[in-house]
Amino acid sequence: MTATAKITSKGQVTIPRSVREHLKVGTGSVLVFEVDGDQVVLRPARTLDGLAGVLKGRGPKGGDVEAMRRAAKAHVARRVMGRG
Repeated sequence: MTATAKITSKGQVTIPRSVREHLKVGTGSVLVFEVDGDQVVLRPARTLDGLAGVLKGRGPKGGDVEAMRRAAKAHVARRVMGRG
């Protein structure tokens, strides 16, 4: 698939509808730009919600995404403070 778009004076680009539909993204979606030489690959970012349940038997039971977020934040805080 090929599509074109112009960059605005603010450095913004509107992603063509066909590309958004193909990637299944919309308002609020987070995208990753991977630059390789003079080419850019655009892909949806993996989110914690999208990864919930991927690692069976790890983390909080019952697929509680909010509990996973809290545990991840606590882990990062411990590492930043030098206690983890």
